[in-house]
Amino acid sequence: MNIAIHHFKLVDTISKEGTLTKAATTLHLTQSALSHQLKELERELDVEIFTRQGKRLHLSEQGYRFLRSSEKILAEIKSLEEDIRNYKSGKTGKLSISMQCYTAYHWLPGIIKYYKKQWPDINIQILSDATRRPLEYLMNGDLDIGIIRTQMVNTKIRYEPIFEDRLTAVLSKDHPLAKKDIIDIADFHGQELILPLYDPSYQDTPVIEALIQAQQVKPKTLHRIHYTDATIEMVNAGLGITVMADWIVEPYLKGRNIVAKPLHHSVSKRAWFAATCKQTPAIQNFLECLKMYFSGADMSVDEPEVLQTEQHLALPMQASIQKTTPSPAKFTKEVAFNAFDDIKNYQY
Repeated sequence: MNIAIHHFKLVDTISKEGTLTKAATTLHLTQSALSHQLKELERELDVEIFTRQGKRLHLSEQGYRFLRSSEKILAEIKSLEEDIRNYKSGKTGKLSISMQCYTAYHWLPGIIKYYKKQWPDINIQILSDATRRPLEYLMNGDLDIGIIRTQMVNTKIRYEPIFEDRLTAVLSKDHPLAKKDIIDIADFHGQELILPLYDPSYQDTPVIEALIQAQQVKPKTLHRIHYTDATIEMVNAGLGITVMADWIVEPYLKGRNIVAKPLHHSVSKRAWFAATCKQTPAIQNFLECLKMYFSGADMSVDEPEVLQTEQHLALPMQASIQKTTPSPAKFTKEVAFNAFDDIKNYQY
């Protein structure tokens, strides 16, 4: 059968209005055009849809059956049109996010709460599996936003600068190197060094490892630990030293026997970017939230909402102290999630 959407609208409108004259006015058609469409439909179905009683039209038995389908189909089309409008305006949809190489996401819950407050129907997914190869996930369409420091030359990927950080040496306060004001790469020679895991096949050697290799520095032992919390606790116990970005280690300094020391100026600052391949309103809105946070803008989050985030993730929470680099947004209560890599594809 060759039935078009306007046929469903026609039967629905005539049924509601009762006459061809009123229905034609509602549909912005001439009465003759409407009459022609009705006859066209009845010829196609080979049944009578309406019966006449004076000027009024009444549904036949088959007409009632057609009307029931019309109501369902038109309601679904209306819902579809609304969904598309909301998606195009950034009100609905999904958003997958990941950050390159790091297990510390203590800054992210506050941004998500601020974002969800304005766009509650956006489904946010944190794709922790993409941390080691974010650009690959991005190119494959499995990731919407990758917060990265390693850029790939590709015209499909758009990079927006978000913030800069600086690497610091983290060591026990009792460690002999803790007396130094500045730590050199050469100081790692003969030390128990704790560094995060990385994938050599990704051809992205971390800055510190590249410098150690270039300067032929040989640590006593090189431990590979993926979890930020575990690394901090080993350093706190005097079992080695590590290197972390200043803004990552800052929340851990209070109440522990550790100190962060700046590295030599030859270790330059690192720039972080938000990498995207698509430019949907949902993505653009989240990028604006990222820029606001790292510029130090006020993005206050109510206490009940922060607690809701904690309960949803069922992770330990600690109030983080104010960070210094990059300048963070000021939240009513900041949240530090220390075992983030235990989370796999959590959705908000």
